[in-house]
Amino acid sequence: MKSQSHSFALFCAFGLLVSVAGAQTGAQRGDPAGRATTPSRNQTPPIKSPFPLGVPLGNAQMAVPTVSMQPRPFNLDTALGRLFADFKAVAVGAEFELSVTNAGRVEVTTLPMALHVVDWRVRTELDISSVPARIESTGPFAAFRQLGITRLTHLTLPAVRLTYLLLPEGKGFITQPLAAEDMSVLVKLEKRLVGKDTLNGVACEKSLVTLIYPNGERREARVWQATAGGPHPVQLQFALNDSLITVRVRSVVNLAEQRTPEAMQQQQTLFELPRDFTQFADVGQMLQTVSARRAQRPR
Repeated sequence: MKSQSHSFALFCAFGLLVSVAGAQTGAQRGDPAGRATTPSRNQTPPIKSPFPLGVPLGNAQMAVPTVSMQPRPFNLDTALGRLFADFKAVAVGAEFELSVTNAGRVEVTTLPMALHVVDWRVRTELDISSVPARIESTGPFAAFRQLGITRLTHLTLPAVRLTYLLLPEGKGFITQPLAAEDMSVLVKLEKRLVGKDTLNGVACEKSLVTLIYPNGERREARVWQATAGGPHPVQLQFALNDSLITVRVRSVVNLAEQRTPEAMQQQQTLFELPRDFTQFADVGQMLQTVSARRAQRPR
């Protein structure tokens, strides 16, 4: 049960509305991929994808109505997109850390992370290659690593109100509508300086930042910002019940200074779907397909 909540916390942090544990459970029951179910009175009805399943797509984009869910999970991509909004376009190298407290014991997952924010579009990439690929593993990335998957990419595109989770090794993706509350351009900030600190030899101002969402929801973040050399966040922390998300910034490149046609085309490509990728209904269906492909490979 704890592994399920751990997985859910991780994917809420990464801006998704699904969990690996839930996908694994569905696969073990033998549920058909993408099967429609009758929602209970207290559930949000399932969202029908605007794309045909199992059909390779190019850089497809289609607007869908905004969807607001209660209670809403925390969307890390939205928060990062807003906190780096001072840059019109930026590339960030970072370290993502998730700490989960379970019965007094702290479980920590630390992974390399890449972030691109360009004109309010957000691309986050996690490198999970360091996670053990043991069959008996029950961690939040177990289902991926058992299949040899080492990268997870998430795109947030406010202009078309869609998000994509891509598995590059599986050449697949899933789509979710983007609620207005998760559009960083609509999120306001309140900032209060609480002190000064030094991180990795960098002098920082430490602030308590409140993210104010269009529906009135408020979430707090602790932000350490460099005071010299082009001010930018050095570390960000988000507390979520028994979990703590920390993003440690290792490098920052201001892409707004690279506005040649070639550079702008490269930036545009970051937010496009590869033409040979296939859409799936959910993470469970995508993992089942990757597993089947792997089983068919000649030994």
